[in-house]
Amino acid sequence: MKLGNEDSAVNIVISYTDGDGDIGLNTDDTLAPYNYGSKYFYNLFVNVYRVDNGIATRIAIPLTTDSVNFNDRITDLTPTGKSKAISGEIRFSLNAKPYPGIFPDSMFYTFQIVDRSLNESNVVKTNVMKFDF
Repeated sequence: MKLGNEDSAVNIVISYTDGDGDIGLNTDDTLAPYNYGSKYFYNLFVNVYRVDNGIATRIAIPLTTDSVNFNDRITDLTPTGKSKAISGEIRFSLNAKPYPGIFPDSMFYTFQIVDRSLNESNVVKTNVMKFDF
């Protein structure tokens, strides 16, 4: 993918399977370890990497800076009934352009889901997006 200065979006589809069905948080899940400021307040982790001259560097996004924080809370997906095993897809879009004032050669995103038992999924990565400035 090669992007110019036009507005572009990266459409993300994350497929998941969970035998316990304990993916997602409710709005009242605010006690530790899901409290604000803790690592597990979010259960979808999104990291942004810039690539310059072939070297990838994570763009640090402070946990408390919501305006540039792409981490999110997936709502509770636990099915009703005896069988709790679930699978499905989570779909969303992110801006493909880097932050203002950042001009990398290219960039990519990584994603990871954490369930309520704090089991961490595999990390998945987007394709590298090249830029023309």
